[in-house]
Amino acid sequence: MNYKLIILLAFMPTFGIAKTISVATNEWAPYINAEHKPLGTAADILKQVLEQEQQTVAWGYKNYDLAFELVAKGKQPAAYPYFKTVNRAKRVLYSDAVFSVTSRIYYNRQYESQLNTGQLSKHKFGKVAGYSYGETIDEYLHDAVTYPNEKVALESLLKNEIDFLPMTESVMNTLLNNTYRDQALLIKQVDKIVGHDSLHLIAPNTKEGIALITDVNLLLTQVKNIQSLQPKPVERFKPQDIARLIAAEGYPAIVGQTTLTEETQYYTLPRGTRVLILQWSDKIISPSSTDRIYKSMIDLSHVVVLNGPHVGKELYVKNMHLEVQ
Repeated sequence: MNYKLIILLAFMPTFGIAKTISVATNEWAPYINAEHKPLGTAADILKQVLEQEQQTVAWGYKNYDLAFELVAKGKQPAAYPYFKTVNRAKRVLYSDAVFSVTSRIYYNRQYESQLNTGQLSKHKFGKVAGYSYGETIDEYLHDAVTYPNEKVALESLLKNEIDFLPMTESVMNTLLNNTYRDQALLIKQVDKIVGHDSLHLIAPNTKEGIALITDVNLLLTQVKNIQSLQPKPVERFKPQDIARLIAAEGYPAIVGQTTLTEETQYYTLPRGTRVLILQWSDKIISPSSTDRIYKSMIDLSHVVVLNGPHVGKELYVKNMHLEVQ
């Protein structure tokens, strides 16, 4: 009997054999969407990587802390996605990087005057239970207040219960875009501190875990040059001012003009027309040394018409006619 061949086969990747891998995860939009929703971007990457060899994922939603402990104790075959830290790498096996993210530290600009961004360690931090944000940012979190999820943590930051909150950039922008759009302008980032880190699949340090990580690493190597398998960052929604046109005392008709030159055309605009502000006039943006603001009110802002007979036209309209919605 060829014992060398038997040993070699035992440790070879199980390519070509269809199988299902149980992976623990939890909601972390946009990377991992809520259970029973379409896959998030990170979940979709792992799915496509494994499908190269007919392997599928059975997702099981668990608290990230609990999932890590289960993997470390050999009670869970795999969990995903996790930042790699020195301490965690002593307890579980990490795959090669599956994707990369940018993490930042955020604060509420309402209370900016009370904060010293040069000495962050003197302030109160929050964090989400079970999360690492990469070793650069984790250094600030030794005494951080712990929250069950990002939504609760962000609400605490908005209420000024904590001073700073770390979060992966796309996760923060997803929250602000989808749930907290009205408060988005209140949240600013500490520019000088940024973490660029990779995320990984983890498995127990067992024979089965070693085989799984070996398989995954080989599959990741096969797709390392496919840029479309890296999730695109979620940009923060940039709110734009929408205004309704109103009549003003002494100016019952609303007029829009096509240019700021003498060779212009004029349009009569119905009251109630909605416009998008492309550029506020200089006089309304800049402070005045006097409370005589008539010139600011008749100054012209640049708008595009959103409805009515002149929809789509870019015009200049007096500020007195613009009521921000």
